[in-house]
Amino acid sequence: MMCSTVLTVIAATLAVLPAAQTGRSATPEDDSVRVVGLAITPAQLNSAAGPSLLFEPEELTDGDGAELYAEAARALPQAMNGEQIRNWLAAPLSELPQAQVQALLQQARASLELTGRGARCRKCDWPPFQPGTMPANLSGYRDLARLLALRARLEVTQKRYENAIETIRTGLAMARHIGEGPTVVQGTVGVAIAAMVLRCVEDLAQGPGSRNLNAALRALPQPLIDAEQAISSELKRLDANRQYSEAVRTMMRRQMEAGFERVRQLMHRLDETVAALQCIEALRHHAATHNGSLPARLEEIHGVEGPAGAQAAFVYRVDASKAVLEVAPPKGGRPRDAVRYEITVAR
Repeated sequence: MMCSTVLTVIAATLAVLPAAQTGRSATPEDDSVRVVGLAITPAQLNSAAGPSLLFEPEELTDGDGAELYAEAARALPQAMNGEQIRNWLAAPLSELPQAQVQALLQQARASLELTGRGARCRKCDWPPFQPGTMPANLSGYRDLARLLALRARLEVTQKRYENAIETIRTGLAMARHIGEGPTVVQGTVGVAIAAMVLRCVEDLAQGPGSRNLNAALRALPQPLIDAEQAISSELKRLDANRQYSEAVRTMMRRQMEAGFERVRQLMHRLDETVAALQCIEALRHHAATHNGSLPARLEEIHGVEGPAGAQAAFVYRVDASKAVLEVAPPKGGRPRDAVRYEITVAR
């Protein structure tokens, strides 16, 4: 029980985390910091109500999201080239083969439509946890998330920014539905999907004429994905299991908790990603109101609210013609959990 739980959590995380992002962001195969080069476009924060990155209650519909996601996974094209999709997600926007991407998205139209419907459901009733089994369709949900991220990238490339925001909303809603399922492995998958989708916000920040999303990012809940209930439930199931002696249960609990601590690190890292993106949107606002220049310090940004404690949480400096925003790994995390944004202003 213990080994299968911990290993499936780790395996699921690795299965859906974004692949190496050469050109878009450097994610080396070793344990190095992720380096992201961004040429942001100035965008002033509008005082009027902007877009939300989650669906509002009045936008939600009846139906069961879990059933629609399962149907979407079953409807995926059989001949999808996963390696090709990962390469397209890694490519700079300027090198995205638009015609080929559009053709693939057309083939997956039914799956994407079902996913969109699932994301708007008020409820998502996952099957009850069955000890010794994995939740169904995790691989398919990974593929659906990649297709959503690919569609958002294409929409940014084509300057269809409102469509890209809608796709991001769909991806985040799906991530929360999956991430708040009854098992820890679903929580981990939800965190990884949300991290993948949020990389599309990095693309949007580089789109000429795209909206400033600072307020929308600030409005996201914290934690964005909460797996604590699933963690508690799995530990309670272990405590109630009389198949093992108390000594064995104690040992298993200790090892399970070590795996769950990694899940908490990933949850925290996701929230730090949201905070970093808020900072980047604040930099876009500053550039729009200061003739395209970047501030020497985050404290110099006015007229837009950054994430609470950003000055303490992040390291920001101006280095020659670029700004560097460093996001440390969560406590106990790994070097590859950190991010270094190297930011210039597009001319």
